[in-house]
Amino acid sequence: MAGSIYLEIDASEFNEDINRLKSAMQPEQFNRAMYGIFQRTGRHVASILKKDLPKEYEVKPGEVGRAVKKASLTMGGNGVGCSIPITAARKSIGGGGSGFTAYGYRRGWNSLKGKYRVKAKIVKAGQSTLPGNASSYGGMPPFRNIPSKLGGLTFTRAGKDRLPIMKMSGIAIPQMPMNRSESDVQHDIKVYLEKQIEQRLYALLLNGR
Repeated sequence: MAGSIYLEIDASEFNEDINRLKSAMQPEQFNRAMYGIFQRTGRHVASILKKDLPKEYEVKPGEVGRAVKKASLTMGGNGVGCSIPITAARKSIGGGGSGFTAYGYRRGWNSLKGKYRVKAKIVKAGQSTLPGNASSYGGMPPFRNIPSKLGGLTFTRAGKDRLPIMKMSGIAIPQMPMNRSESDVQHDIKVYLEKQIEQRLYALLLNGR
């Protein structure tokens, strides 16, 4: 299942500087100035996420860059708003490719029994041990059957019967800026946004427009 969020840029803490721009400009000129500020900031968000998310998660910058879509800008009575869509499927646990590296498996039907735990490299801090019972799926233990047609992926049963089974997934890229990476992401976006506002104020003081 694909995950998607809209990362909102909040400029409320810069209201004093924004109001200085607003008081010195005609409404149309002010809207154009704010539009440019948010447009540049929105374009830079992909670079910020490509730098920040891999600090906390086992994710490659290229994956992050592909997940960040074009910023959407709105203009209305409340000024200019900016939101950045981030869309990507949840990353598989095991299976190679773009999935999280997984550890722990059994062969054949033995993969459904015995005391072993599936672990995955999801966060930089260390291996994550999957819960003994996948309560958000069917309440049964995760398993990996290697070698088999399941390709090293992590599955769990939907119930006590051997079938059906469901593939388990880890965190999706759109969720990462709202979790472990939130403080870094918010800080770096605000630093860049503040820089854009300061540059526009400087241009106003220098050129009078």
